[in-house]
Amino acid sequence: MCWRRAPMLRRLFSRNVAMLIGVVLAGQLLAGLLVQIWVIGPQTTRVADVTADMIHALSTTVGNLPADRRAAVIADLSDGSHLLIRPVSDPPTDGQRFPTFIEYRFMRALAARLTTQHKLDWITDTRGRLWIRLALGPDDYWVSVTPPRRRSAMTSLLAALAAAFVVAALAGLFLQRRLDRPLRRLAASVDAYDPERLSPPVATDGPAEVAAVATAFNRLTQRLARNDADRALMLGGVSHDLRTPLTRLRLSLEMIRGDDELRNVAVRQVDRIEAMLGQFLDFARGFESEMIARTDLAPLLRQVVADCGATDSATVSLGDNIVIRTRPHALARAVANLLGNALHHGAAPISLTARIAGDRLGIVVRDAGPGLSAEQADAMLRPFARGDSARGGDGAGLGLAITDRAVRAIGGRLHFARYSEGFAATIDLPLAIDN
Repeated sequence: MCWRRAPMLRRLFSRNVAMLIGVVLAGQLLAGLLVQIWVIGPQTTRVADVTADMIHALSTTVGNLPADRRAAVIADLSDGSHLLIRPVSDPPTDGQRFPTFIEYRFMRALAARLTTQHKLDWITDTRGRLWIRLALGPDDYWVSVTPPRRRSAMTSLLAALAAAFVVAALAGLFLQRRLDRPLRRLAASVDAYDPERLSPPVATDGPAEVAAVATAFNRLTQRLARNDADRALMLGGVSHDLRTPLTRLRLSLEMIRGDDELRNVAVRQVDRIEAMLGQFLDFARGFESEMIARTDLAPLLRQVVADCGATDSATVSLGDNIVIRTRPHALARAVANLLGNALHHGAAPISLTARIAGDRLGIVVRDAGPGLSAEQADAMLRPFARGDSARGGDGAGLGLAITDRAVRAIGGRLHFARYSEGFAATIDLPLAIDN
């Protein structure tokens, strides 16, 4: 459709307003055409008939007068305010104006009714008079005639149509805004929907069709919330229940004597399973339940570096006295995951920096490894996605998904970027968040 090519007509509001204006204009044009045919046309014809009869009578009367009386009679006729007669050598001096549409119609009808002996030249003046050049006897004169009034039925009709158009357009605009308001609320609710947080239901007022869409969206969010809760409960339960037999298995392996290499391999596999179960628990629990606290950033990040064993392998550059309101465990977990990825899958040198820009804080982990492309990064943020050799591994596929969930729990955003000298992962978060 043509409106899909026009940016202003892509919105439902603009389309409905344009359609309403088009319908109103089409109706008014049709009404104006019918009035022109049935009202203005017959009225102009009647006035032209009367004027043509008057001109014929005037021409015949003055033309049959003796020459010595003709000038006196013309002077007597010009004394009235409705009929003025001037010699052709003395044209009207009141200035000319652009004739109206009614005057054009009137003169066309009048020309069709006058005989060919009359040369129909005509002009208008600024006082609303219409002058016709007529032959009265042997001489030509300018004779003023009364055309249909300038403020005629057509003018009144146009004013009425314009007023009706304005009223209809305002009423349509008001009704369309009432329809557009619930659609805007619905769009805002869909855009703000976060499966990690409990969002309020969308209002189901407005037209029945919009209310039906809002109700369906509310049911969808409820089903998604139940599915997430069931999945979290399942992951948490399975992970918790498996830890007890894994602990017993570890103890049993430690007590086995004989092949130390085989025993060490088995212990490492148990450790790997426990790490995967820990990821399951972290992903199932989430970070939204953690309380927000005033946090000194430098000690928190230095402790993360120490826990990751990166004190000697990573360069730390932190701003002075950076204090934020956030969920400290969620922030620490996100930074630890990114730093761990850089240590295990990146290349030296590795750096951790934190800088404030306005009311935002940026925490950047850089390394000299190949990193991830934009498509790979988006894929790795999904749960249970495993990467390739650049940033992948044989884990549960929840590392970056947990990182992204932790970052969103502190109101932040996670960005990845490749540079000529390596790869950077950035946590962009506000300096303060509310519960």
